Amino acid sequence: MDLEQVYTLYFNDLYRYLYSLSRNHAEAEDLLQETFTKAHIVLLANEIEDIKPWLFKVGYYTFIDRVRKNKRYVMTNEFLQIDLKTPEKIVVENDAFIELLNYLDHIRPIEKQAILLCDVYDCTNMQAADILDININTLKSHLARGRKRLREMLAEEDF
Repeated sequence: MDLEQVYTLYFNDLYRYLYSLSRNHAEAEDLLQETFTKAHIVLLANEIEDIKPWLFKVGYYTFIDRVRKNKRYVMTNEFLQIDLKTPEKIVVENDAFIELLNYLDHIRPIEKQAILLCDVYDCTNMQAADILDININTLKSHLARGRKRLREMLAEEDF
């Protein structure tokens, strides 16, 4: 699969994932560009079989590198900008995604990552464990704890 096909298939998912990590539109775009630059270099020399989890892993480590470099975690309330058919759908989806991210900010970061990868971006448990570089049973524990905490928060607000 060439880079253009990879970009077309996974741009939106990867952008949303990087946005959920950085919570900043400009930062997510920079991370996306850097991720695809790294992916291009690797794809020139190698053939990656399961491209989506590999791409998410590259994005995740690109984000981690950026955080370590900047020594800070930037959080803003900018709206996510994506291409959908109608403005109404864009607003509704952005609001729901921002609300989900706000809830996820109240749980541990590793649980947040597990939920984002498995529940939002449809990675398998094995793929998510590989992306986060943890044992699959550890991932399952983080998923269960994170989901339980989200349910508790939603129950507190009578969602």
